[in-house]
Amino acid sequence: MIADLCTPIVVASPDAADAAEYAAAGDEARAVGDVRIAAVAYRKAAVLGDKRAAQKLVELCSHDTEPALQGAVGLIARGEIDEAQAALAQLDTPGAHFFRAVIALRHHEGGQAERELEIAARDPAYAPATETMLRIARRSGRVEAMLFAGGEVDTNPQLVPDTPPTGATATPTTDENGQLAMTAVGRPWEWLAIRNAVVWRKQRTLHEFDYFGENAQVALEDDRGPDHFAIRYDFDYDVLGGASYLIAHRGTIAYRRELGTWDVGASYAIRARDFRRETEAAFDGSVQTGELAATLHATTTLDVDAKLFGWREHTDDPLFSDWTSGAQIGLRSRPRDRLRLAASAATWYSIYDGLDPNGDQRRDLHGEGNGEVEVDVADNVLAVAAVTAAVNESTIDDFDYVKLVVRIGLAFAIGGP
Repeated sequence: MIADLCTPIVVASPDAADAAEYAAAGDEARAVGDVRIAAVAYRKAAVLGDKRAAQKLVELCSHDTEPALQGAVGLIARGEIDEAQAALAQLDTPGAHFFRAVIALRHHEGGQAERELEIAARDPAYAPATETMLRIARRSGRVEAMLFAGGEVDTNPQLVPDTPPTGATATPTTDENGQLAMTAVGRPWEWLAIRNAVVWRKQRTLHEFDYFGENAQVALEDDRGPDHFAIRYDFDYDVLGGASYLIAHRGTIAYRRELGTWDVGASYAIRARDFRRETEAAFDGSVQTGELAATLHATTTLDVDAKLFGWREHTDDPLFSDWTSGAQIGLRSRPRDRLRLAASAATWYSIYDGLDPNGDQRRDLHGEGNGEVEVDVADNVLAVAAVTAAVNESTIDDFDYVKLVVRIGLAFAIGGP
């Protein structure tokens, strides 16, 4: 960015007084990290005959510069964060401050990222990017929280999370609901994350489907390099219609590798479910899930996700035990500074163990699509709109269903330090 200022200097008419003023302005700008202004001032002083300013300009030009910064950025892209951090520590330029902020965000150090970005923003070339990053930094940190308030229109509210087949066989009735959701994350150490998410949904008319769900998670995570490892334990507790509905435990192990423009990963999870009401007791059991995933960072504003997955669901009643395999593809885009779009489509096929009373074996084909729009209203306020559609076709007609949900609301997010 200051390459034009680093071309050879030809001394014009020497003027010691003016040169001294420009050199002092350069010193002040350099002291606060405004390298671009410092370089301009030093060059003006050097043209007026100040040899000390000329030497400082040489130092800036050799220090900045693009090869060193680009090398550090390449290390970040490959996930070699410690090496990138060491390389950036040798640079004192807006670009170096910007990418030190990128690393700070990866380490969940929102306050440090904000300080680095404020310095980077003094250079006009980095100002647009830092505006976006500052919003992220103000929502990030060792402690983070988000509160969502909104409403839904649901064409089939009987299909609550973890719904056994009894929900699928009920006659759907469209209803609206109000919804509150809160997520909080604490990281006492970089490798330990404690998360809790709560969802409360109040139906307008079908109060027997009023829903409360809590998910508490403890995770051990290592993402200091290109290899990411995570071990997680989740505890779920759901209440439906004012009565205890489900208790579940899940253990997950996951791995992800950064490969420049690609990320690849795999995970395995096992979940034990205990339905609390006698009407769902036959569906108690476990679900084992395996997943292979890849992400292509196609452009600076577009990611493409692909996933292959499968699960083995084992229930007390073998009629509802199944083998399932499927695939999903998704897009995540940021076409404008404050606008984010996401869409995904998935399909899976299930083969059930047991035979129904008619002697038929159940086989299901399921399709699901999601779309979401997220707009930054302010640094800590987001507007969200989403739509989800699901279709299930079964060899047993009772389990055919369609579900459409439209959601809109506002979210408030904050983080620190």
